Amino acid sequence: MTPNAGIFFVSSIKRKRGSLMKKLAILFPGIGYTCVKPLLYYTGSLAAELGYEVLRLDYGQDIHTFRGRTPEEMRPIQKLALKRTLDQLEKVPFQEYESLLFISKSIGTVVACKTEIILQLSDKTRHFLMTPIPDTLPYLKDVNGIFLSGTGDPYISADLVRNAASSWPEKTGGIFEGCNHSLEKPGDIMEGLKNLTLVCTCLKEMLTRPLST
Repeated sequence: MTPNAGIFFVSSIKRKRGSLMKKLAILFPGIGYTCVKPLLYYTGSLAAELGYEVLRLDYGQDIHTFRGRTPEEMRPIQKLALKRTLDQLEKVPFQEYESLLFISKSIGTVVACKTEIILQLSDKTRHFLMTPIPDTLPYLKDVNGIFLSGTGDPYISADLVRNAASSWPEKTGGIFEGCNHSLEKPGDIMEGLKNLTLVCTCLKEMLTRPLST
């Protein structure tokens, strides 16, 4: 059921039977791009397969149906999404987890970076930032993780994407030429599926590396 405006839910943390889980993945959606859409669904499923408990955030129907897309229109939405995220995470026992994974999309990349700072989780958090927006870029300097972008994304210029990749090559998971905000090429389903596989491969490779400090 779709939540009413202003009401938001956290999906149950999933735990494998008979195993003591010490790793938590949190999915930070975009505005219209919720956790059931491909990039978040499959990366979240992969995290679960790799032994992470998975928590999927929902900002509420009023945010997920918001139509504005300019930076000026989105900043108040980012602020509201952050408030609701912090409310949802209030009772999560972060001290019980040895490793955290923040998988984020679009405005969720900003929310994820700010959440790490506010909750002081930088010592054990890795980020997987998909299609970040311009407001995300200042955080790349300090986050532990990687980002993936398309050069055909209408919400961030190709120049900004390439400059970020040049400035932070070690934090660049992939630049998808001509791909949009969903890392797809309109009219080319097979390319989109290939990109989805590459995204999951990139996440798996990142998680095989030790957490740097």
